[in-house]
Amino acid sequence: MGAADRTKIADAASVERGDLSALIAPASIAFIGASERANAPATRGLRHCLRLGFAGELFAVNPKHGSLFGVPCFPSVDALPHPVDLAVIALPAAGTLQAVAECQRQGVRAVVICSSGWNESGEVGQERGRTLQSLLASSPMRVLGPNCIGVGAAGASFCVAYNSSFEHFAFRYRRPVGVVCQSGAMLGGLLLNGEEVGAGVEAFIHVGNASDISIEDAGRFLLQRPEIAALAMMIEGLSDGRAFAALAREARALHKRIAVFKAGASEVGRQAVRSHTGALAGSDELFDAVCRDEGIVRVAEPEDLLQVARVLCEKRATNGRRVLIYTLSGGGASVLADELCAQSLEVPNLSEGTAQACDALGDAFIRAANPFDVGSSVFSNPNAAGEALKIAAADPNIDAVAWIGVGAPRDERSTLLLGAALDALADCGKPALVLPLSGTAVEPGFARAHELGIPVARSVRSAALLLRHALHAAPSSLDVIEPTGLHTAAGRAIEAAPSLIMNEAEARREIAHAGVPMVSTVFASDMSALQAAAADATYPAALKGIAPGVAHKTEAGLVALRLANAHAVCAAAASMAHHHAGTLDGYTLEPMLEGGIETVMGVRIDPQFGAMLMFGLGGTAVELFHDVAFTQCPCTLDSARRLVEGTRASTLLRGFRGSPPADLDALLSALITLSKYAFAHAEHLLEMEINPFIVLPRGRGAYGVDALIIKRPQEAC
Repeated sequence: MGAADRTKIADAASVERGDLSALIAPASIAFIGASERANAPATRGLRHCLRLGFAGELFAVNPKHGSLFGVPCFPSVDALPHPVDLAVIALPAAGTLQAVAECQRQGVRAVVICSSGWNESGEVGQERGRTLQSLLASSPMRVLGPNCIGVGAAGASFCVAYNSSFEHFAFRYRRPVGVVCQSGAMLGGLLLNGEEVGAGVEAFIHVGNASDISIEDAGRFLLQRPEIAALAMMIEGLSDGRAFAALAREARALHKRIAVFKAGASEVGRQAVRSHTGALAGSDELFDAVCRDEGIVRVAEPEDLLQVARVLCEKRATNGRRVLIYTLSGGGASVLADELCAQSLEVPNLSEGTAQACDALGDAFIRAANPFDVGSSVFSNPNAAGEALKIAAADPNIDAVAWIGVGAPRDERSTLLLGAALDALADCGKPALVLPLSGTAVEPGFARAHELGIPVARSVRSAALLLRHALHAAPSSLDVIEPTGLHTAAGRAIEAAPSLIMNEAEARREIAHAGVPMVSTVFASDMSALQAAAADATYPAALKGIAPGVAHKTEAGLVALRLANAHAVCAAAASMAHHHAGTLDGYTLEPMLEGGIETVMGVRIDPQFGAMLMFGLGGTAVELFHDVAFTQCPCTLDSARRLVEGTRASTLLRGFRGSPPADLDALLSALITLSKYAFAHAEHLLEMEINPFIVLPRGRGAYGVDALIIKRPQEAC
């Protein structure tokens, strides 16, 4: 192949660092460590490229052979006839560095390192990793891995992945989906299983240890390619949460979507992630919040990842919720209807025109309804049943269609019924799927559905999930402020020492100065000053004792509520002084706010995602009910509103069982103000909390009662 031809397939060989095109569109590949053993890692990649019809040049590198599997073999990288675009290094870790250096010297554009034994395996491996980083520091060559299964792309007809699942993977169904993954073993199963149910991909990248190319780098590169419409990510742990959020914003700017499956939702799962990759899985609640903020679709099971990514590729204008259930099973329809409701979808009535058109078919068993149960017509008049589906699917009250077949197409009648259904679904111009109540999507009878791109759902729950995302394939109006300026340094979580907890009076002043309304409070440094303050106080009143290092005063007996007079104030103060002898810095006295709803708002500075705003039910109920939600800082009016609506507190705030609606505008204003303060001061904070933050009836405002600020140690800033 000449130089002009090579340039046509791949980008120019002279590249700036950051270009990953050689990973997806290489014109030439060398397999370092290939051998006569058919299942050796490098050999498997070589055989896959031959099997898939790779059009570029292939070379093997092994001093023991002159050729392997019909491909010329050379004793070293230096002996290759010219620099290659991509090299796959399948040598033991100890010998890999020399091969990397040879590739660098010879102008190889990108390298896949297969071996383990690097940063994940003790001091020797970590030193090896540092040496690799040093080699790459001033080089345009990019490295995928180490500990990498491989990479592949349908457009270039190549796959250099080596676990056994890839022996059967063939890009049979090309969908505009790019896959990036941290787990090589799961990647093989994900791709093969997806292909067998018609959820194909265009390209995949396994990042392994991500010493050079991170999962965000790989995702960004794929999203920028015109043949990719959606990204599917399988994540074990994020090393840089802000880079992940930035990736989602880039996807939105490109009008593309991201679907994610993430391990580490439970504490056991997080421990497993740490032991496997050395990555910190982080808080699952915060990860969920970032996904919601940024329009990322998170799936609960890996089996749904590629199917969901597949429906996210659709560019339909619809953003509806109305689903037609066309069924051969009344029971199956009922179960699906329940699942659709759980996904906030609807099963509406059909129009009068649809009913009349179905009546005109002249079949006594066909009665237009939703669910549309064609019953015995499938036996007596299958043609009429197929025509009824076309009519019902075209109903203007319908946005999507689910066809429920009793069984997989294993005989003449079931094959005929499915064929007629596929004809109608393919032509309806709306999201549609097939749900078999027996059999599986991998059966040969569903091949035509896969070819037409009509999903065959693996379960009722999965069917509802796919329809939900197919109907909301365009991102909703997401308006999180683009973070600029200060960023919290990523790093380990820091335990709060007593000296880092700000005095409550100081915390209240700080928060009030930031613009969050706080209840007017009088500070008394001793009992004499408190007696004077109590004489002029408004009752009922609340008294709090101020003790250094105490974050939660209620548990420490430092809060007395609904005090009726000055005598009650002094008695409560005396009791606090008795139980905290010599440790109190003083007292705060404030009027009680009656008739409001106790909420909590706060901020957590997360090592991965930075400043995250929290809201929920407040007072002592916050830990009992755990009714809190998170969003990124700083937030806008719309994201603050979504934050509130994500909690059960929103029901109380709207007015519950005759209660007046609360002052939601005042609450949202306070949330936005706190989020901006936290974002601007994130480098100096660990946590903030206003609890309770009392929201009074509409028009009367909202005020913070208690404040907590935990500062970051100076040496950590």
